[in-house]
Amino acid sequence: MRNGMVLALLMLTASLAGCTGASEDGGEAEGVDLKVYYDETVGVVEQTWRNGQQTGSQSVTLNFDFARVTSTDDPLVAFFVLPGDGREEIVTDANQTASIDVEYATHGLYALTYGARTEGGAEASEEITIRIDLRIDWQDTGTTNPDDANIRVMTDGTQGVDRVAVSSTVNNIGNLGGVLGRAVSATWELLDGSDGLRATGTAQIADGQEETWEGSSGPAEADEGDWVLRITLDTDDEQVTVTSVIDVLHVESESPAQPFTSDQSEVDKI
Repeated sequence: MRNGMVLALLMLTASLAGCTGASEDGGEAEGVDLKVYYDETVGVVEQTWRNGQQTGSQSVTLNFDFARVTSTDDPLVAFFVLPGDGREEIVTDANQTASIDVEYATHGLYALTYGARTEGGAEASEEITIRIDLRIDWQDTGTTNPDDANIRVMTDGTQGVDRVAVSSTVNNIGNLGGVLGRAVSATWELLDGSDGLRATGTAQIADGQEETWEGSSGPAEADEGDWVLRITLDTDDEQVTVTSVIDVLHVESESPAQPFTSDQSEVDKI
């Protein structure tokens, strides 16, 4: 009797392990065991800017593994992912591939839905939250009048961002060991979409030296215009190099990842 109870418990555990908390309208309620695995639910889109021109961009790709999804009623015919950013759902033939990649090129909080469909029309699905932040790598080289760095805080119009964080370094390019150079006073301003001053700092930078300012502010509303990082100098006859890292950050409300592990593999064998 004891062994029978243990076996029953193990079978129940195996049926639940790896499930993503599907609603009553999905998952096993439709005869589909929606065991979908994914390593990440968060990422960072990276942009590179040099002297006012964008020179590079790196998107985020998330992978969803449907290989262990099963159906007890009728055959599986399709797996799908709806990215939640306005794009059409991404669908794959369940008999051809069990993996779907989803690429995000813009930051935001996205309600992503993944699921499976059977030949008889049954469908199981699960909605999760994906968080994509933005990092801007900005550099302005050998300038006497640094360009404004525009920061796009608006996403899809449904939510704003939690915070904009800046780490910015101004290097006062040396002139013959300081003989012909002079100190420069630099002022940093972080302005919101209404030109409101959100954070500011000032530093006196000797010839051949550099100073770093760090500031942050938030939140930003969904319908706001671009924020701006503005750097002004008290002279126009000294060249500087500006190197800034700007992070556009959303509330950390993403769903937990569901990675496939060796422990999970053992459970699936039971």
